[in-house]
Amino acid sequence: MPIAVHDTDTFHWALLMQSGISVAVIDAERRVLWASPSFLHNLSRAREKIVGGHLSDLFHPGVKEHLNLLITEVLEGRRIRFSQETILVRGGGRCAGGNLVGVAMGGFEGGPGLLALWHPDRHSTVRTNDLSRQVTVSEMGRRVLEGVARGLSNATLASQLYMSRNGISYHLGELMREFQADNRTELVSRAYAMGLLKVGTWPPAT
Repeated sequence: MPIAVHDTDTFHWALLMQSGISVAVIDAERRVLWASPSFLHNLSRAREKIVGGHLSDLFHPGVKEHLNLLITEVLEGRRIRFSQETILVRGGGRCAGGNLVGVAMGGFEGGPGLLALWHPDRHSTVRTNDLSRQVTVSEMGRRVLEGVARGLSNATLASQLYMSRNGISYHLGELMREFQADNRTELVSRAYAMGLLKVGTWPPAT
């Protein structure tokens, strides 16, 4: 779908469209008006499956509420940008970690909007041999993993699981080692890719 912009911006939009940047334009209703080829490639979905839908629907349900809050704050002028580590749901239900940056923008038909830039975490790419590797996760580890996938902090997990923060940190460290992950986003991405977590399915698969 073409974007209506001021004539003075046409050149800049042409550069953006050809830049290879993973970017999408979002309108005041949170709908995707346009997505770059790189953005579509990262999602592994056809353009018609993306354009017209809501931006937050492209991300894991566990982060959707918080993401919608950030988008609303930008669209309502309460902030000019946000940067959020999150989980993108790709075609086929596969997940990928990365950083989503949202920047307030105007100058196109429909009123205020948002420019969404996706920076995939290249280090969270799951290798073929990882998919066949067996992992061992304790019952408590599974509960911690579920909480991490929902975006809960260590403090919140400790309260919900009746554990100390040190206990949560211990289990999280064990999960990081088992999944060979360097951070929480990479941990969840690998767990999804290896089939331990299913999108929209709780608790994690056994």
